[in-house]
Amino acid sequence: MRTPIWRLIGLTGSQYGELQISNGRLKYSPASGVGFDVELTEVKDINFPWHYFSGGFKMTLAGEEFRFSFIEPHNDYADVRTGREVGKQWKKTLVAG
Repeated sequence: MRTPIWRLIGLTGSQYGELQISNGRLKYSPASGVGFDVELTEVKDINFPWHYFSGGFKMTLAGEEFRFSFIEPHNDYADVRTGREVGKQWKKTLVAG
């Protein structure tokens, strides 16, 4: 599975990229900068907080917390439904994985 995603940074920042899971590996490829490509077993504390409404999740990798959103920040309401559906698919994959 591979989908668009936004890494949430600070209170208002975000970084667009792609999140992919394949063959037991999780890969985040930002549009610019450095991402990661790791074994899923290296990812800790995968959490889909209730206040993200299935549209995003948190995780820890090598002691660093990452926050991701499947809903583009500061975008139209129309994109919320799609982002939540994608988030539900990822939750099934990551939590079951």
